[in-house]
Amino acid sequence: MVHYVVLLFFLVATVAASDYRCTNQGGSCVDYRYYVCNGGVENGLCDGDSNRRCCLECDNSCQSDVNNWESCCDSACTSISGSCQDNSNYCDGSYSSGKCGGPSDRQCCSKSTGGSSGSCSLLTYSTSSVKGYNGLTIEIEPGFKSSMDSISSYASSCGVTVWVTHAFRYEGQDLGGTVVPPASNSNHLVGHAIDMNLDTPSGWCNGDCLYAGYNSNAECFLNKVMNGGLRWGGVWYPTDPVHIDDGLNVYSPNTWNDLYYDLQGNC
Repeated sequence: MVHYVVLLFFLVATVAASDYRCTNQGGSCVDYRYYVCNGGVENGLCDGDSNRRCCLECDNSCQSDVNNWESCCDSACTSISGSCQDNSNYCDGSYSSGKCGGPSDRQCCSKSTGGSSGSCSLLTYSTSSVKGYNGLTIEIEPGFKSSMDSISSYASSCGVTVWVTHAFRYEGQDLGGTVVPPASNSNHLVGHAIDMNLDTPSGWCNGDCLYAGYNSNAECFLNKVMNGGLRWGGVWYPTDPVHIDDGLNVYSPNTWNDLYYDLQGNC
């Protein structure tokens, strides 16, 4: 038994030490395929496979620069449906220079279609009350937009900001920081779910805070979510207090199946 405890301690310590090379610089270890890191990405600082990389911190000065470049100088890239970002970030396509503001390593990523004969119907979603955590692009299926609009309205009414940590995801995607293992028919797979934390007047509210129920602004938001017909994972067993969805996999499984094959095949 002692040997197992020692081995477990060794494994935990190894993972923590590995990620610490990133977190010690103020970064976060993420699957870099699904995040845009304005501070850049560095390989070799995180535990896990080659896609798990260190998303370097972008402080207030850095973010101010990015905002200025986006306002003044990125149109040559955005006009071709590209995205200006540090070229250490993942690009589903190819980088080209001369189309973005900022330093030479801030380049235009023109995304490919992936060679599919179909088209991806996912929408990018963001409001002043619903934002992607750590640069995450929030992608949802159009049928979930009305639910997201409601979530945004509830957040504004209760004085909180919803920071989305996961939205649409690919089958088999390696996730970090999930509260429970992903369900095989998860609504994330069809863009009808989000995982989130809340920024409230009383401070940051993560899964433990959401479940505990002591943050009045968070309680206001969650009550509106449930009263509005959406599902909150905090009342499930096992609990998943960061999760919100519309129950598509339960109430309309045939639609879920159709969307699964469409989105997983074309996005």
